[in-house]
Parts: sequence; C-alpha cells; structure tokens
Amino acid sequence: MEASGTSGEKASVNGVLNCSILDGWWAEGYTGSNGWAIGTNSSYHSYEEQDKADSSSFYHILEDKIVPAYYKKNEKGISDEWVKWMKKSIKTTGGKYSTSRMVVDYVNQLYMPLCNLSKNHFQDLEKVAEFENWKKQAAMNWDKIEIKQDKNIDNAMFVAGSQITVRCEVKLPNIDETRVETQVYFGQIQENGTVKNVFTQAMKKVGEDKQQHLYQYETTIKLTTGGNFGYTFRVVPKHEMLLDQENLNLVKWIEK
Repeated sequence: MEASGTSGEKASVNGVLNCSILDGWWAEGYTGSNGWAIGTNSSYHSYEEQDKADSSSFYHILEDKIVPAYYKKNEKGISDEWVKWMKKSIKTTGGKYSTSRMVVDYVNQLYMPLCNLSKNHFQDLEKVAEFENWKKQAAMNWDKIEIKQDKNIDNAMFVAGSQITVRCEVKLPNIDETRVETQVYFGQIQENGTVKNVFTQAMKKVGEDKQQHLYQYETTIKLTTGGNFGYTFRVVPKHEMLLDQENLNLVKWIEK
C-alpha cells in the first residue's frame, strides 16, 4: 500500500514497460504511450468495489493490448510495436527519474523555500499567532464556500492554439477574499477517462458584491495541444506564510 516507486522508475529507463494504477510515480510518469494505466482516479465506496473495477481494467488491458502487442512478432521474432513502446518508455522517463533530479527538486522546491519562509515570517511570534488563528478560521468556514459557473461551454474538442475564456462566481461567507485564490483546473481527457497535461491557472477578479459576499472571476485558457479538453473550478487558500497552498488540505471544488 505504500511504496516510493523506484522499482518502476528503474524498470522504465531500461525499456521495461509499466502497467500499474495511477498512483505514486506512475501518476506523473504515465503519458498514454509509454505503458498502461490500470483503472482511473475515480473514488469508490469500498475496497471491494475498487478491486473489482481495477481487476476488470487490468484483464482488459492484458488481453486486448499487452499480449497482442508483445506476441505480434516479425520474421526475426521481434515485436516492432513492443520495441516502439520500449523506446517511448526510455525517452519519456530516462533522465527525468533519478536521484540527482530528486535532490535538486527537494533543495529548490522545499529546503530553500522553507529556510526563506522561516527567516522572513516566522521570527515574529505575534505574526505566527495571527497565522495560526487564520488557519483555524479558514478550516471552520471552508465548506461554506460556494462556486457556480457563469455561461461557460461544456467540455469539448479544441484545436491547438485555441483560447477560451471561462468564468465563475464564488460566495465567500466569513472568509477574506484576499486570502483565497480562485483557479481553473483543466487538462486533456484520454480515452480511458484519465486526464493528461493537467494545468491550474489563477483567475482574476472582475466583479464583486461585498454585501452578498459574491465575487466574479475569469481567465483565458490557451491550449497548446488539440483534443478533448475538460475544466473545472476550485478555491484554495492564499497566505504569505504558506509554503504550498495544498499544505492545509483545504480545497473547495465546484459542486455540480
């Protein structure tokens, strides 16, 4: 149930193909053409229900994709399709998944930002107390946030280079609007239901009704690739003393 994923990473850079659930490193490493993904990121009511869905997905992939690709060999006894997948595996993971990259990421994204954060904001105990109080208040009121769409088109096919403007309205009762960030979350939807090339983009406030605690946001999404794209909206906390917005485990998604 708990693993770092190093075995899968080492396998992939040596041309060994992965077939795994979208968890751990494979959630980042899977591209759709360098191996196979078992199931989706759907939520289930029980482990039994998830096991049944993942089992069905795995046997479908094995029977309809992996076995035919591996055994479809030419006169030399080599599967050209399998070799093609192997090369894609090496190309997409080689150099990207390594100890050097891991250490550099930790230093640049965690260790140094934490040092700077501590130096700039956590030397003043009064500021620390205010920050702790803000976190408690945010946790108490976060579920009261409401997000509504505003005249948006449904998920659809787009060509590369397309630009679409999306809008939403957010109700923030008992929450300071300067302490939140409204984002659009979008990506390319694959045939198996997974989402590839996921991006989040902050939205700009374009209107407000402070008496009703209503705020309107919009932004323009530029799509670098074509395909079937989907998007949704969410609100996350914003504070200069937060290293990452995800640290508080407070994310409010639009409810349909």
